[in-house]
Amino acid sequence: YNVLSPGTPPADSDPNNPSNTNAGHGTMVAGIAAAHSNNGRGIAGAAWASRIMPVKVFPASGGAVDSDIATGITWAADHGATIVNLSLGGPADDPVLHSAIQYATGKGALVVVAAGNEGSDRPQYPAAYPEVLAVGATDRTGSRTDFSSYGDWVDVAAPGFDITSTFPHWNLSGGMSTDYATGSGTSFAAPLVSGIAALVRAKLPSLSPAQVLARLKATARDAGPRGLDPYYGAGIVDAARAVGGSYGAEFPQPAMGPGEPNDVPARATLARSVTLGTFGAEGDVDWYHFDMTTTSAMTMTVRGPKADATRAQNADPVLELYDQDLHLLGRSDGLGVDATENIKGELSPGTFYIAVRNFNGAIDSRTYELEVAGYGVPSPALVPGGEQEWIRDVAPADFSTGQAQSVAPSVTFARELDPASVDASTVRLLRGTNGEPVDATAAYDPAARAVTLTPKSPLADNTPYRIAVGAVRDAAGSVNTTPFTTTFRTLNTAPPPLTGFTVTGSRDGTATLAWDPAPISDLDVQPVRMATGTTPPATPTSGTAVYNGTTSSVRTPVLAPGTTYTFRLWARDRTGLLSKPTDVVLRGSTLTMSGVPGSITAGSVVPVSVKAGGALAGAPVTLQSHGYNKPWGDVTTVTADAQGLATAPQTPSAYTEYRWQYRGGPGAGPVTSAVTSLGVRALVTGSAAPASVTAGSAVKITGSVTPVKTGKPIQLQRLSGTTWVTAVAGTVPASGTYLFTVRPASRGTATYRVVIPADTDHLASTSPQIPLMVS
Repeated sequence: YNVLSPGTPPADSDPNNPSNTNAGHGTMVAGIAAAHSNNGRGIAGAAWASRIMPVKVFPASGGAVDSDIATGITWAADHGATIVNLSLGGPADDPVLHSAIQYATGKGALVVVAAGNEGSDRPQYPAAYPEVLAVGATDRTGSRTDFSSYGDWVDVAAPGFDITSTFPHWNLSGGMSTDYATGSGTSFAAPLVSGIAALVRAKLPSLSPAQVLARLKATARDAGPRGLDPYYGAGIVDAARAVGGSYGAEFPQPAMGPGEPNDVPARATLARSVTLGTFGAEGDVDWYHFDMTTTSAMTMTVRGPKADATRAQNADPVLELYDQDLHLLGRSDGLGVDATENIKGELSPGTFYIAVRNFNGAIDSRTYELEVAGYGVPSPALVPGGEQEWIRDVAPADFSTGQAQSVAPSVTFARELDPASVDASTVRLLRGTNGEPVDATAAYDPAARAVTLTPKSPLADNTPYRIAVGAVRDAAGSVNTTPFTTTFRTLNTAPPPLTGFTVTGSRDGTATLAWDPAPISDLDVQPVRMATGTTPPATPTSGTAVYNGTTSSVRTPVLAPGTTYTFRLWARDRTGLLSKPTDVVLRGSTLTMSGVPGSITAGSVVPVSVKAGGALAGAPVTLQSHGYNKPWGDVTTVTADAQGLATAPQTPSAYTEYRWQYRGGPGAGPVTSAVTSLGVRALVTGSAAPASVTAGSAVKITGSVTPVKTGKPIQLQRLSGTTWVTAVAGTVPASGTYLFTVRPASRGTATYRVVIPADTDHLASTSPQIPLMVS
């Protein structure tokens, strides 16, 4: 879409065409974000399969206006853009532009913005708006470039120096052909992050713009000063980790130069006639001191290393001179890199301080030269200019590492403070990884002009922290308007052993392992290994792997019944240090059925017993049963006695299978006994009336069937010699009471019985024999 001249562009040569006509900038940005890959040409973009929606807001002459940019953002959001890359900016805050960004964010688009190329801390817009992801630039080593704008509004950093990308090339015939070019700027760092954001949205499409922004910050690799800082924000983007890959090691903290730490006046280095120094870390300020015994004209000079356009970092020194009370006497800040800064004037006897810093905040491994020398030509006296530094000393020193977790940071002021201005909002200890305040008390000592911050609990190990001084007020009523911060890092120690490690069995042959969350901020993984028996695996690579993640519980693989397992748990931090192991034993056991006869008559009581192993003495065991073609169901739960014996009296009315289960508990695994079958016979009664008859007379044989087997076959059988033969056949009535009538013809004793054949629920059931006297 061409905001400058909306409508359908007729031809490439037409000025209304939305093609890139502004120095190839937009085409380079598009290629970095999403140039196609695997085609043997040029470069590959970060999100090589993504689509580009080009929106033209810059005329060929350059200099887009905010209203056009806002229109382009709104158009893109309305037409389905999920990521809006803005490799543009300026120092002015415009509500129209801000409103368009808020609109696009509300429509579901993540807005990614270049931080700017001023090399200063002046806020740039739209990068400084809170809704956007602001991107600073680094070189290929991960060091911030000198041109990258900085401030607390920067979110992340990415490579933006000597970046090669697609470039439009206008040929002699007026057409455009494909070419490539190399350039530097935060404009080229931003689309790299936009491409990575596209990968995140492809992998996790349900994430909101704010969640994608938070994920890119949370997975960034720390660089420069530890923790959140104004130069890298949360760190350098890590594409692999952002889409679910493993933790990427942070970039090493830069090595500090000679004379360090000299970050505050209290640690100022003695300035000799010529002193060498370096800007060893982003934001490094070097303090020097010298004494005057007589009134003399002096010159203080800083000569930076020679500017080199092939380098990503060039120093732009700023020189400041203070008296012994830290009142400003002079400042020299020439424009641009490769400048020599100089302060001249007459100084009276006393102690003086010099502060040397890099205007653009970058590191420079090359040395600068500080010269303090007499000046032969008479010059005016240097007198305080009204400004006075607030901070004389801070402990621990800026950029220091290896601090004890019990450290109580302190800030010593050059002025007497109003004690009422010292509170949790003006002198704070912050967690460097997220900027959250540490719960600490701030105590002010008027005699020492010092505030001590005492954390209410030990600090985390191997964690960056930031000391921050805000709007404190001095005794004269002046308020500090320039926030002051320094950073330090605690000692890297092995994680403590994990606590609360338990194992609980379950009925499906697995067990649940659980433990308390690891109390460290730099957790990598928590390996869990297991071995059979009571000897745990010796190392995180021996035995059988169970788990290797960051949560605090896991289900085991399927375990063998009756087998004892020992589990061992470690915590490993991101530097590879391991905690001491924590062990837990899951004792296996067996359940052996006993005391179950093969068959019974309905209504009889039968003891169903189980003999459990010693590990289950006093443990609850559950009796289960099921009939033919019916599911298993719980019958009762019994506590095994001291010998592991459990018995449950049963009165089954039909064929039943029994088994016992121990369903697991702390320290013992799940186990199920073998299945035992119990056949059940129906209870059949019978009698003859009368019991004595003459031959040919009718006799009624009656009785009952329990349980009632309505409609099932029933037979009256008569003993003939040694064989039973069926005399009458029928079915069991609904009442369960049967009636057979017989007329015996032969004199003597006739013997009868009633039989119900076997079925799925019962064994063959027979009444007692029924004798009949026939005369």
